[in-house]
Amino acid sequence: MATRGRVGLKQKDGTIISSYIHWDNYLAGTGYNLCEHWTDPKKVLKAIQLGNASKWGMIIGEKHDFDADRHGDGFEHMNCYYMRDRGERDQGPRVFRNETEYLKDGFNSSEEYIYLMKEVGEKDFLGKPQGTWFYAHYSDPTEFKPVEEKAIQEHIESLQRYLKDKKERKAA
Repeated sequence: MATRGRVGLKQKDGTIISSYIHWDNYLAGTGYNLCEHWTDPKKVLKAIQLGNASKWGMIIGEKHDFDADRHGDGFEHMNCYYMRDRGERDQGPRVFRNETEYLKDGFNSSEEYIYLMKEVGEKDFLGKPQGTWFYAHYSDPTEFKPVEEKAIQEHIESLQRYLKDKKERKAA
């Protein structure tokens, strides 16, 4: 079962360009991935401009066979897009007028999480501007909350559950 989501980038004029992502949009999944691999606003914009996706990996990647990606044929680290990789039409990005509209209408494709990158003045270790991620959950679509700490906590919990399950399988 998919955890649907939407990723958006706040532009200088206040509009938000966004795209839908079908898989793994819980905080320990896409939330963690965004903080780990998607801090460059230019990279995020390029990824969103390619439209709706089955999943986001660590890089935008190149055009590839959509079904090969799903079956682990060396494409698991790349984004997998409906238009670019499967040839579907009408899967481009969606633009919202502002954060209020994004919170109100960003869940209209059954998204459970919507993410928003804003430039709030943070820079990487080289002094290059980087974006900061925020999220909202459909159960409380009233405000955006910071992603990083919550996503890291949930990612650690997910890894701990994995290790526990692995030990239990070995013992059985």
